[in-house]
Amino acid sequence: MKKLRLSKRFSITNLAFKASISKGHLSNIENHGTSPSVHVLNKLAFALEIPVESIISYSDNQLDPEWANLMIQAQNIGISKEEVKSFLAYESWKIFLKKDG
Repeated sequence: MKKLRLSKRFSITNLAFKASISKGHLSNIENHGTSPSVHVLNKLAFALEIPVESIISYSDNQLDPEWANLMIQAQNIGISKEEVKSFLAYESWKIFLKKDG
């Protein structure tokens, strides 16, 4: 997350504000202290003006260790990266609809 934030030239304060999350929460995500929910991933992707898939499609060595482990577990039971991406996109869409409705 930090690499994405820096690539967009956001300070941690600016991105947290734009994503409507606390600076402390964003810091915890960046430092692997917590994994973001689908809702928070959607907010961060929107704030960074990138698709959610861009956040989760980093290679395993760049991905939060907990997310990397979840991706490996999904792969081990036969769930493809594309299916995970579709699920996250669907969940983001549902959150978006709730937010507007």
